[in-house]
Amino acid sequence: MLAQIDDRNELIAMLAWQLDIGVDEALLDHPNADAVPLRLDQLLAVAAPVTNQDASQTVISDAAPQPPMNAPMANSLGAAPSSANPADKIIADGAALAGITNLADLQSGLSRLDDCPLKHTASNLCFADGNPGARLMIIGEAPGRDEDRMGVPFVGADGQLLDKMMASIGLDRASVYLTNLLPWRPPGNRSPTAEETAMLLPWLFRHVQLAKPEIILLLGGAAAKLVLGSHDGIMKLRGHWRDVDFGDGMPRPVLASLHPAYLLRSPAQKRLAFEDLLLLAKRLASTQPNDESG
Repeated sequence: MLAQIDDRNELIAMLAWQLDIGVDEALLDHPNADAVPLRLDQLLAVAAPVTNQDASQTVISDAAPQPPMNAPMANSLGAAPSSANPADKIIADGAALAGITNLADLQSGLSRLDDCPLKHTASNLCFADGNPGARLMIIGEAPGRDEDRMGVPFVGADGQLLDKMMASIGLDRASVYLTNLLPWRPPGNRSPTAEETAMLLPWLFRHVQLAKPEIILLLGGAAAKLVLGSHDGIMKLRGHWRDVDFGDGMPRPVLASLHPAYLLRSPAQKRLAFEDLLLLAKRLASTQPNDESG
């Protein structure tokens, strides 16, 4: 009997430790279309059973096939799908996204994107920060714990490092525009599924179209791979300028670099990040602002 109690206490201690380090959602080994994703603290608490009528979200397997990059845009306002096939949530009319003509409406539309499972496990939508009219747009990967809590990108320890990195080349948050590939924090900082990225990537591209930056800095391997359409790692992608058309027929110079969160774990790589910052500063200095180019 005492052994059983000890085993139970050890299991609870291990679960509590996982919760402390950010594992905040309980997932099954296989998708269960009838179940609502449970947070770990909810699993430990005594709760009433969830009925099928209450289950509105689908857990999608990470092994789901990746839709092509040029697939039609996702349903922008989260309208109810006409089919039970999860792929039908991705292949939807892009006219609603094209009809969004300002950043405020884009943020409002994202807040109503009920088809995205990430929305229902995150605390806040993390849309953007900084100056929406800035020449430079910085795109990270996903909100962290602090960003999820405050609803602002790059406000944690990695954001503080990013501020110092920007200051080293004479920039601050008033002179850049910040956003992320994902507007919601994945539970437990897990990698997003193929369906989630296919659903949210058109929103990012529309974000770029509306913000109209002259230059884009991608931070982290996930953002670089998706935007650049490459399978190479960040060490191969960083430090090279590429022109990317974000769907409006206006190719923009894009530079990939290391994410500040990675630099906090691997400070020896800050030298590479600084090399990228020097490339960025040189490009900004050699390019006239839009309002002066005539």
